[in-house]
Amino acid sequence: MFKRLVNYRDLLIVFIWREFTIKYRQTALGLLWAIFQPLSMMLLFTFIFGIVLKHKLSDYPYVLFFYSGILPWSFFSSSVNFGINSLVNQRSLITKIYFPREIIPISGLAVSFIDFCISFLIYVLFLKIYGIHFTKNMVWFIPLLGMLIIFSMSISLLFSALNVYYRDVKLLSSFLLQLWFFATPIFYSVDKVSMKFKLILFLNPLTFIVENMRRVTLEGRGVIFWQLCFELLMISLFYIFSYRLFLTVERKMADII
Repeated sequence: MFKRLVNYRDLLIVFIWREFTIKYRQTALGLLWAIFQPLSMMLLFTFIFGIVLKHKLSDYPYVLFFYSGILPWSFFSSSVNFGINSLVNQRSLITKIYFPREIIPISGLAVSFIDFCISFLIYVLFLKIYGIHFTKNMVWFIPLLGMLIIFSMSISLLFSALNVYYRDVKLLSSFLLQLWFFATPIFYSVDKVSMKFKLILFLNPLTFIVENMRRVTLEGRGVIFWQLCFELLMISLFYIFSYRLFLTVERKMADII
């Protein structure tokens, strides 16, 4: 992918800027929307579980517990939602000129990453407010974020390619993302789940990523290295599969789309 995109890096930057301006054009709050979405979900979960149900989920404040799960999920879901229809929406451009088609879904992922960085600053602020001390184990957040980006990109490439042939993918993906949300430990902890279901949940790479992002920031614990290697292998193999499928579809994309 790097070899294909390096000669089109200027076009990639143009696409990222274009999608960024389209997303926030004529909005009153602008970039504040990047903060509003995860913050509103966090407040909603805090109200339901902390005030209505009064259910204790962890030893940490609800604000930190929920926000640490919503932060990576928001990046993943927004990247995938953009990627699904991204190629179809650019059919007029795809049928006229050639350029690496992965530029289109990747540009949406880049905009979601900008939103993630803005929301992450709020997370850092919350950590300071609640007196969470920064430790050397927080460095693990960087490879975990890298895994999140690769996995989100893989899903976006896969769904966008399939949607060129089968428009049902758009409808199916909405249902899958809803299931994916509940299969990811956003408003619950894996530690509270029985071992039988815990093994099933860890088939979802987001479970490992979200749970360990929460642990390295809130608990100051490191990542178990063999688990990291195993999940990284799974994500890498899935990326290879998704990208090869995308390249296969790309050859006939202009005729089919």
